Amino acid sequence: MKSDMNSRPWWKEPYVWMVIAGPVSAVLACAVTAVYIWQGPDAVVSENYYREGLQLEKEAQAAKPAMQPAKVGRNHSATGGKKDAAP
Repeated sequence: MKSDMNSRPWWKEPYVWMVIAGPVSAVLACAVTAVYIWQGPDAVVSENYYREGLQLEKEAQAAKPAMQPAKVGRNHSATGGKKDAAP
């Protein structure tokens, strides 16, 4: 009889909420993912992606040196800081 007096309802037990939190968080994550999916499809990659990439590479090669900071930085780090490394 004494154990009946000290028992609490199930919703007041913290372990019940810890068990329920896992599946609820998974359902919420699925809902967020579904919203992203239904917002619209991804952009289609061009059929000529390779040719477009080659054209971009040609434009980057023809650009002025001031327009090539990433390439200069890459070469700078590869040569150990030498300005013009001889091959």
